Amino acid sequence: MIELYINDKLIRLKDFPQKALTNTIVGFINSLNLEESPKEIKIIIKQDGEDTSNQRKF
Repeated sequence: MIELYINDKLIRLKDFPQKALTNTIVGFINSLNLEESPKEIKIIIKQDGEDTSNQRKF
């Protein structure tokens, strides 16, 4: 299961984006060769105060 929140608002994802995000993130985490398998993964991305001039605006 994956939940995407943007500015504290839940964004409903259809099946394909949900699977794509899950597989991408889990694949990246698995490549880190951690000592234990993750049961829950939390990712927080904050753009406030950063230079986002080269990034796409949402």
